[in-house]
Amino acid sequence: MKVEIELVTKAEQEGAKISTMEITESVEQAKQLLECDSKGIPAVKDEKTYLIDPNQIYYAESIDSKCFIYTKDDCFEVKYKLYELEMILDYRFFRCSKSMICNVKKIRFVKAEYNAKMIATMLNGEAIVINRSYVKELKKRLGM
Repeated sequence: MKVEIELVTKAEQEGAKISTMEITESVEQAKQLLECDSKGIPAVKDEKTYLIDPNQIYYAESIDSKCFIYTKDDCFEVKYKLYELEMILDYRFFRCSKSMICNVKKIRFVKAEYNAKMIATMLNGEAIVINRSYVKELKKRLGM
């Protein structure tokens, strides 16, 4: 694939052009990533509000009608419902259970479990359960 980068002046508008023979999932993901102009997800910890870069999020979980995002070392509460957060975050995230979404890029390895479930061990060592109804999507995302 040929990649070109062109520097523009401040007067010109920055942009990107994708030339493709067909619109595939990969092309859609590239478009989504280029269009994303998010500064971060507002999240609260110890009565302070932080803007969390989506790249730092390992997974998000809904517990007792509250939604939390987990980074390498921290846990933050967010004002969004889990389905809203799922729509805000990009293609790197997928639903792995009814109450959790996970960043595929933060998975170290997966292991098959009984009842067709999987356990995903994250880069920070935490293990999360991938319910059987979501295993097929995970395998697709990981190229298994």
